[in-house]
Amino acid sequence: MQNLCQWMIWSILLWSTLTHASPPTFEWKDPNTHEKLLCEKCPPGMSMAKPCTRDMGTKCKPCANEHYTQYWNYVDRCLYCNIHCNILEVEVGSCNRTHNRVCECKPGYHAESLFCIKHSKCPAGSGVVKPGNAQEDTQCRVCPQGTFSSNHSSTKPCQPHQNCSAQGLWVNVPGTRFHDTYCTSCRADKGWEEGSGIGNCHEAALDFVAFQLKSPRRLRRFYRKLTQTLPGTEKKSIEELQVDLHSYLLQLKNLHGKERAWDMVQVVLAKMKLEHILKNVQRSFSGYLINIGKLGH
Repeated sequence: MQNLCQWMIWSILLWSTLTHASPPTFEWKDPNTHEKLLCEKCPPGMSMAKPCTRDMGTKCKPCANEHYTQYWNYVDRCLYCNIHCNILEVEVGSCNRTHNRVCECKPGYHAESLFCIKHSKCPAGSGVVKPGNAQEDTQCRVCPQGTFSSNHSSTKPCQPHQNCSAQGLWVNVPGTRFHDTYCTSCRADKGWEEGSGIGNCHEAALDFVAFQLKSPRRLRRFYRKLTQTLPGTEKKSIEELQVDLHSYLLQLKNLHGKERAWDMVQVVLAKMKLEHILKNVQRSFSGYLINIGKLGH
């Protein structure tokens, strides 16, 4: 108890000392008497109207609108709030009598050499480990084993590959750092009566074939023949091109149905003389999927 009382007394004395501390001062020479004086400075938010005399303390005046002083001072006029936020900035601190206006880069941008620069996107195969903020750019890292990132993004981290066996399925396409693992219930050694289903096998074939083309030139040619459009001119890795093709095959499946989409893919593969890919599909799934007689050479 005695220690507690002593602590309270010392706390009160310290508080009293801090709250009654004398204002800072500056030296001033009276122009009339040439006497050296020690004048009190004006507090933040004010400037000096008149310096002190032997008989009178320093006179201070408040800063006008759009003007400020941040520290104890003896300037004869307040500073103008000269900071104005540009189109890529947001105001996070308004101009007042004690502070200039404060701006920072708006969301999605960071400060770099006095400019606001758009946050970098992590490339496919890499994920965000620390999102960018107003002061720092996005921080990325290559997706570790067992994870992937298919898109360029400034917000998304690497995602874990799905576990096929946990779902009672087989691995159709093993996952990489660029794409997820694709699972299927369709297997060449599993009969239809066991429930793999023709539709599931068509879907599995569409997933599978997207990652069988290993040449960027062939991938672009296949994509062009399938879509009847020119591929993008941007430079992409083989893995990114495969992911783009897979995304288009999913669109094709949703638009035309699984069987029709697979028929369209078979036609293009045959026209490009890529029968070895069709044979790979036949080995992996079921001969039912391949009907060369239907293909238009």
